Amino acid sequence: MINAITLIVLALTSSHLFGYETPASVREKYKLLYQTPVVNLPDGSRVFHRAKLFRRQNLYVLSLEGDPFEMAFQHGRLLKNEIAQGAMPQLAKMVENAVRNVFPNIPLVTDLIIKYLYRSDTEGIMEYGIQSQGGDREKFMLEAYGISEGSELPLDDVIHAAFGPESLQVILGKQKSSPTLFEREINGAVLRQACTDFVARGDYTESGHFIIGRNTDYPLNGYFDRFPTVIYYHPSEGNQRYMALTSAGVHNAGVVGTNESGLYLGVHTIPSLEVSEKGTPTFVLGQEVLKTARSFDEAIQIFQKHRTAAAWTYTLASTEENRVGIVELSNDRVVVTENREDLLVQTNHFVSPEMQSANLDLNATVNEDTRARQQRVREMAKERIGTLDAQEAVNILSDKWDRIHRKMSSMGNTVAVHTTLSSLVFDSKDQKIYVASGLAPVSLSTYIEVPSVKTFNPATFSSEDFRTLENSTYYTDYPQLAQAEQLYIEAKTAYDSDLKPKRALEILNEVTALVPDHPAYHFVKGIMALKSDQFDQAEKAFSQCERLHYPHYQLLGHFYLGRILAAAGEKEKALAKFNLVVEEASAEDEVPLLKATFDNIKKLNQKSKLKLNPATLAIFMPEADMLKY
Repeated sequence: MINAITLIVLALTSSHLFGYETPASVREKYKLLYQTPVVNLPDGSRVFHRAKLFRRQNLYVLSLEGDPFEMAFQHGRLLKNEIAQGAMPQLAKMVENAVRNVFPNIPLVTDLIIKYLYRSDTEGIMEYGIQSQGGDREKFMLEAYGISEGSELPLDDVIHAAFGPESLQVILGKQKSSPTLFEREINGAVLRQACTDFVARGDYTESGHFIIGRNTDYPLNGYFDRFPTVIYYHPSEGNQRYMALTSAGVHNAGVVGTNESGLYLGVHTIPSLEVSEKGTPTFVLGQEVLKTARSFDEAIQIFQKHRTAAAWTYTLASTEENRVGIVELSNDRVVVTENREDLLVQTNHFVSPEMQSANLDLNATVNEDTRARQQRVREMAKERIGTLDAQEAVNILSDKWDRIHRKMSSMGNTVAVHTTLSSLVFDSKDQKIYVASGLAPVSLSTYIEVPSVKTFNPATFSSEDFRTLENSTYYTDYPQLAQAEQLYIEAKTAYDSDLKPKRALEILNEVTALVPDHPAYHFVKGIMALKSDQFDQAEKAFSQCERLHYPHYQLLGHFYLGRILAAAGEKEKALAKFNLVVEEASAEDEVPLLKATFDNIKKLNQKSKLKLNPATLAIFMPEADMLKY
């Protein structure tokens, strides 16, 4: 545990963390921006400085022009109200919420650990990023200053939102390899995203052009997907034009974006041990590529100069050069694999022989899901060889078929998931991008056409006709599955964002009533019941997992019933449950669960009972599984 000396050191070293401010020199340089009004035009658009905000149905479309500070300030000012209600405040709290969900609320201790993690990891990544980009702090921070000043969101929140999510990936890797005291204490409180994209060309499309489909999956339901935003950046400093699909306030193109040279980038999180706070922030690196690279090779050269803080892959496509590949990044290495085939599909695991050893075996659910999504997209694309167009790409991104269990599903192993918070299709033939416009699963909503950055003209955008792509009939064909998914989103938000496991449990009771045959829902309900001190209800939920024919969740049912029995002093019954895990589990697929089971058997053979502290149970609700058993 943390001793008094450690607490004093934490207090002294972390007290400086909060209270960032935009330098007075920056405010003075751009003082005219602060005095410029926002003007509402008759066509419904809004103008500020050299920027313009359009609405195309549910999409916010921003045209920005200027230097990095000016464009960020324009974004902040034009979407000020949306930013306050959207993703940024929640992104800023991700580290804090992750800790509070798995660490007992100990006065002073918990707050100091949160501050320590912000300082050591979040701030550490930022500081390394400053040095890796030349050491000019003011230049590196200009966009953060601009968003903060324009939106009036505290600069602390902007910084934590920008670098906190990647720091959670670093914490995951450190916690799984050689954790410090603090990583051990937070017990796996981490964030993991799960994205799917594909690039098809050649024989797959009617004229051999590129069709790119992308789902960005992210655990910020109701915030990131609330204000879908397309941003066109027109730098005044000599860089080329580029664009991003993002959310109000998230002023970075390094997640999903394209540039006027025809480069497309889409990022994917990879759980790995090859992490360090001494690494370049990935999204900063991705945005640098879109700003400056004009060819596939130039993009590769930029990637190869850096080692990222966490582990990621970028899907990289050059539609002008007919080239596509995967850039696999970690804190240890960079591996580039150019794809010679006409179809590339990427999800959330390293695929090259050189990088496969860097994949982190989190749990069977995560491992199964990333590969199932990848295989499902391949299958669907191959069924459309020669006819794959934008509408068919939408159908792929909207797919809810679980290829592992051979059924339509509202949870797990599907391309469209409850955390799909943005979705797009890029058609290089017509230079059109189709952006999904609804709430999660966003890919199940109507897609709205916007021009590529090469053809976008802010002077004519408001008057241009545009096409929409309608979507699948999932909501009408599978109403109970759809309703259960929406309720699960509410439960996830209640736990992850609102820190209310009892409320999450209430909602999950409704979910399992609608879909009684999916053990993932029963499993999460069991964990929420434990966190709500409802042990009887937890036992019923885990017993239901045992009865349903999903092997991994049957094992989880055995394991957590064993944990409950061991805590109650029912030693022999607990050992019997643990031994069922050992007998039934695949030694290859269930490594983390088997390790935890053997640890519990060893401890229980030495004691009459084992302590079970529900507050420390580290559940990852987007995947309905544990980050630590």
